[in-house]
Amino acid sequence: MIIAAVLAGGSGTRMGTSVPKQFLEIGGEPVIIRSIKAFLKNSEVDKCIVSVSSDYLKFTEELISEFIDSPKDIFVIEGGKTRGDTLFGVLAFMKENDMLTGSIVLTHDAVRPFITDRIINDNIEAAKKYGACNTCVRAVDTVLLSENGEYIDFVPDRNTVFHAQTPQSFDAEKLFALIKNTPKEIFDALTDGCSVFTYHKENVYIVQGENYNIKITYPDDIGRAENIIKQYFN
Repeated sequence: MIIAAVLAGGSGTRMGTSVPKQFLEIGGEPVIIRSIKAFLKNSEVDKCIVSVSSDYLKFTEELISEFIDSPKDIFVIEGGKTRGDTLFGVLAFMKENDMLTGSIVLTHDAVRPFITDRIINDNIEAAKKYGACNTCVRAVDTVLLSENGEYIDFVPDRNTVFHAQTPQSFDAEKLFALIKNTPKEIFDALTDGCSVFTYHKENVYIVQGENYNIKITYPDDIGRAENIIKQYFN
């Protein structure tokens, strides 16, 4: 079974809006709806789990009813306080509902609404073959490392640097087992599912992303998103 998990628990404080950024509209639709639709229209995806904060459970369900008419199952569940808690909650929900065994789970930021069929299909194939993968693009700019934020400590070779996007996709059972075998204090410090795999020295395959697969974070990203819709999604 192929499960898409759209993670939308963030408060969006950097956007400076009255509602979290995943509920802002671009191209006449809420950002989160665009992300969900991208997975639902892919023929390989069987079900979609949408994880949101408790304050927005009903609101999200209403949006889905308004904008989406799909024969595929969509489950709206409560997210955790951290991304790790949210990820574990998705996997626990899958286990409780007999969706974990033999499944691939694609975890995706709700605020990346420009996911494509090609990226989704490549994630599914890589997760089946390697057990874990992350969508990435090569760094264009030089990246600098600084411990104190004042002086440059190290300049890595740009050819070895990638910018991580989502989806991140996994053998769901393996990810669940690795999380359960990670000490809580370590797991709380890890940022995502790929971090869990690398902590356990498990390989994570790189899937090629797209430069327009942006994460909507700041106010000027809305204008960028509208331009991306006009250029790539009309």
